[in-house]
Amino acid sequence: MSIKDDILSRLYAGEASGEKLAEELGVTRAAVWKAIKQLGADGYGIASSRRGYRLVSGDKPSAAGVLHYLGEDMTVEAHETLPSTNDRAKALAESGAPCAAVVADAQSNGRGRLGRSFVSPRGSGLYLSALIRPELSAADCGRITAYAAVVAARAIEKLGGVKADIKWVNDIYIGGRKVCGILTEGGFGMENGRLAYAVVGIGVNVHAAAFPPEIASRATSIEEAGGRYVDRCELAACLLRGLADTEEQVRSGAFVDEYRRRSCVIGKRVTVDGRYDALVTGIADDCSLLIDVGGEEKTFSAGEVSLAL
Repeated sequence: MSIKDDILSRLYAGEASGEKLAEELGVTRAAVWKAIKQLGADGYGIASSRRGYRLVSGDKPSAAGVLHYLGEDMTVEAHETLPSTNDRAKALAESGAPCAAVVADAQSNGRGRLGRSFVSPRGSGLYLSALIRPELSAADCGRITAYAAVVAARAIEKLGGVKADIKWVNDIYIGGRKVCGILTEGGFGMENGRLAYAVVGIGVNVHAAAFPPEIASRATSIEEAGGRYVDRCELAACLLRGLADTEEQVRSGAFVDEYRRRSCVIGKRVTVDGRYDALVTGIADDCSLLIDVGGEEKTFSAGEVSLAL
């Protein structure tokens, strides 16, 4: 970590004097002062007194902040901006890295399912990709995204104080407006056909933001919906704790009942792949959608579902 990151990590732990920071890090007081100024420019509020420096505000995604709330050791990369946190996490996976997390303050080429773009403005959202290596078969993989949706809904509800629903298969909604999207990608072993790694990308609208006109009426943020401040680093840690249980939860299917309870499409008429209307009758144990089309029940496991007007 840089001097700035080391100082931020220590300030998360509590107040510290410039002299103490310089001594612990083996740098000059001038270097400490310069790093404090850089943190201020990054949006962190740091109070200074005769006793030292104290962190009073700021939630820019950082390794120090995420690890502070996580309370355990983990490889966390933090970036000002990336084309895509998922692409960076996949590069780490292909290089042989173990479990890790990538967070960014903004993405220039964020994407969702079916190749759609995901708006990722600076300073308002959390853009997180978790590299995990669960021992799962190819047949199990469809439920990873569904479990991640439950993890995201729980975290948003816990920290934001608002009810979070799931729109099959990967979107989180608050009051009928989208607050979070999930994109899961993976690599498979050529010989055994089992999952080599999964990258779970979660984008959450945290603070109020000016959304583009084309999505403004359909999107919201945790802050806008609940009126409660949420620290993005704390939210990242909450998501990572939940994702750590992916293998156990996907194997057992213990989360599926909650996934069903949180569904905002069961019992609703939807448009499937933009081609035909159907009534959603339920969600199967493998998290595929059960739909009624003209009295005939069908199973729908991939594609796009939109609520019918």
